[in-house]
Amino acid sequence: MSNALPHPTFGQTEPLIMDLIARAPHLINPTSGIANDFLNQYNEALLLIENLPVLLPEMIDELLAWKPKSYVAYFESSPLSGGDIAITVYQLIDVDFRNAFEKQLALLNAITQQAIYLIRVMQSKAGELTSEHVEGFCRVIAKRLRIEIEKAVDLVNHGIDQPSETSQVMADRLMAAATDVKSL
Repeated sequence: MSNALPHPTFGQTEPLIMDLIARAPHLINPTSGIANDFLNQYNEALLLIENLPVLLPEMIDELLAWKPKSYVAYFESSPLSGGDIAITVYQLIDVDFRNAFEKQLALLNAITQQAIYLIRVMQSKAGELTSEHVEGFCRVIAKRLRIEIEKAVDLVNHGIDQPSETSQVMADRLMAAATDVKSL
């Protein structure tokens, strides 16, 4: 009997995996076996990039110091309880699915690190960055980064299956429904 998790959902799993999942119900997404919390590092980078034009010079050092962590490194250094379980489950998920997820992470890392590099170049040329130096660049990079983060979120939340609607479309639909209810 293999310890690899079936993909895209766990379905019938071995007692070891069921025990791990039971111990980390809010950390690991049962559809993919990946902990949602891991993507917070990319959301942090996105927020730093989006807000850089408004919060210069306070945020520049924090953005320039940002470095991605691998899934394992993230949970090894995380204060969250269940990080060891998240690592164990991650190592048990289907290799092809894990590779697809890691390919998406590599793209996120490349976009973010290239953006940081270019902001560093802008800073060295300008001496002191101003909003005008980075506003357009940050807007374009933030849009691209948000799209790629959404793809990673979809992998975490839906496995290899594509969601029927994006998070933004769902939020818009729910807000419209709430508005309709209020108007009754």
